Amino acid sequence: MDNLMTKDAARALGVSQRQVTDLLRAGKLSGEQLSDGTWLVTPRSISERRSLNAGAGRTWSAASSWALLGELSGQSSTGLSQSTLARIRRRIRISTAEEIARKVASRTVGHHYTADSIVKTDNELVLTGRSAADVIDTELTNQTQVVEGYLRNNETLDSFARRHLLSPDNNGDVTIYERHDSLNFEGRYSPAAVIAADLVRSTLTRERSAGLAALEEMRQRWLAKNTR
Repeated sequence: MDNLMTKDAARALGVSQRQVTDLLRAGKLSGEQLSDGTWLVTPRSISERRSLNAGAGRTWSAASSWALLGELSGQSSTGLSQSTLARIRRRIRISTAEEIARKVASRTVGHHYTADSIVKTDNELVLTGRSAADVIDTELTNQTQVVEGYLRNNETLDSFARRHLLSPDNNGDVTIYERHDSLNFEGRYSPAAVIAADLVRSTLTRERSAGLAALEEMRQRWLAKNTR
């Protein structure tokens, strides 16, 4: 499907053209800007944003969103004040899985590529979303034709892309998300709540539902442990 004009993207998302342009410039929608200044938006990023209903309501800050997912994954984020931690824990108590997935959606930006070797690229990323689906739902099979993950250690996105001969491609099969260093991303897979939240980005109903179910299960375990 061809890329869309901003007026068509705005109609699909139920927002103004200016908001679409702002989302493109912030990297929250994927697209390209032509030499005359006109923006084109990829249908894929519109579908992903619609699946999260990310335009509804006010989002949470990136730091708070990562800390909340860390809490649900059993990790303690560093450098949080007591008031911030209390606010995060209150959000877990009063929010549904759907609300959590929607509110944390803007915490990270996905960069899309085509890979020279999808297997090698997969092996050097900390996997998430569709590439780690069976971590949160054993009935799901990890997608081998796509790669979703986070960078390891302190490598930059540009350096990783050069090493792996990645070509920017808004419709590519490799998605690398920006990460937050307050959480542990050193293993093969991302923290469980991060995987679930990223799986909710899928436009496939089965995968999105599995992500939401996993988030709610983690939330219930957290409530059982932290509610007196």
